[in-house]
Amino acid sequence: MYLAGRSHIIQNRSLIDTMRMFHRMGYGGLELSLQHGMGKWLDVNYLEDYVIEKVNEVSGELSFPITALACHQNYVWDDYTYEVEKKLLKKAAGYHPVSNTVILSTFMDYGQRELHEKEVYAQLVERTRQLCAIAEDQGLNLAIEIEPNQLVHNLDRFLELADQVKSPALKINFDVGHFYLSEKDLYAAMERAKDYICYSHIDNMCMGEHCHKLPWEGDIDLLAVYRKLKMLGYDGPVSLDIYLQDYESVAPKCLSYINRNVFELL
Repeated sequence: MYLAGRSHIIQNRSLIDTMRMFHRMGYGGLELSLQHGMGKWLDVNYLEDYVIEKVNEVSGELSFPITALACHQNYVWDDYTYEVEKKLLKKAAGYHPVSNTVILSTFMDYGQRELHEKEVYAQLVERTRQLCAIAEDQGLNLAIEIEPNQLVHNLDRFLELADQVKSPALKINFDVGHFYLSEKDLYAAMERAKDYICYSHIDNMCMGEHCHKLPWEGDIDLLAVYRKLKMLGYDGPVSLDIYLQDYESVAPKCLSYINRNVFELL
């Protein structure tokens, strides 16, 4: 396994500058998100051929791959996001992501979800099925991120969705912190999810608190978790997933800590 940075959180640099920054730090690649910062705005320019060509040029120059693509917005209820994510799936292969993965989330305002539960979940199934059909055509994985207080808030809900969608493209982005919060038995859940896991996010958390902590904080034994993940067959890129800290400032220390205390001991 090796650590990748995330463009999502880096607000004050261009995409190319972000790639060069993480490469200088020693990261192994970049998870490229359509979001640029923590807002809802999606940078659809990243889907233009000239941008894809430039990213591939710099990726080759640095031997620094795009590890996955991502869009953490509400495709279920927001028509614009849904259309953008369809285009993302059609364009993603041009970036040659090493995991063949596009990561999506199922964010939904609590009020909308509660007031329209039946309609919302029916649309979740239908739109996920349509997105998976595109992913299948493109030879990609569509990885849903299981996360507390989202539509797909635990593994049982994901498995229900998978049973209804019935697509080999539908996978899981294993975010260790989210799994820790959403499952009663983290290691048993990993066993149940093993055939679906195609990517991973690393962070740390405390039980009952959805707060992305630095790797050396929190309750999770990251070494034990990633030993288990490797035993289950995943040995690819892992993205650092933190939000509350200054990502750029803490990224070098996170890389050193995760390499020394997790990946080098697997």
